[in-house]
Amino acid sequence: MVGVGALALAIAATATVTYVVTEPNATAFISPGSIPLPKNTFMLTGVLTIESGPSGVRSSGTGGTDSDCQGTGGYSDLTPGTAVKVSDRSGQVVATGSITGGQVQTTYFDGQNVVTGCQLGFTVNDVPDGLPSYVLTVSHRGDQFLTADQAHAPITLTIGGG
Repeated sequence: MVGVGALALAIAATATVTYVVTEPNATAFISPGSIPLPKNTFMLTGVLTIESGPSGVRSSGTGGTDSDCQGTGGYSDLTPGTAVKVSDRSGQVVATGSITGGQVQTTYFDGQNVVTGCQLGFTVNDVPDGLPSYVLTVSHRGDQFLTADQAHAPITLTIGGG
């Protein structure tokens, strides 16, 4: 091994590291473009509300605010675990998540709680930051086009009602 000069070392992985030696015991220089840097990501969160009443919502409890719920009938695809995907504007899926759970909505009417709907939370982790826009799809329910600012804020969607 001879003293002064440049020594290039190729690592058989995905990165190339370049060492420049100017004198013995000198600090190594790593070329900034040689190692892929991790992308910044964020967590996209939101709530999808089914406005349906008891015919489109199944509740695990008596209709109190602490009851779990999910869609039934025409909304049976809207349950915990249902796929939620985020795509870029060209349609390339960039991150996936799921509906995480639901909380029943009720109205007090004529001495009892009446189910009026279900709020389903969803989370998508590791969404790449820096895209100008995003496309959100819950189950097969169509695409929601979001600006970058909208994607970073909690999202509120509603289905049903009338």
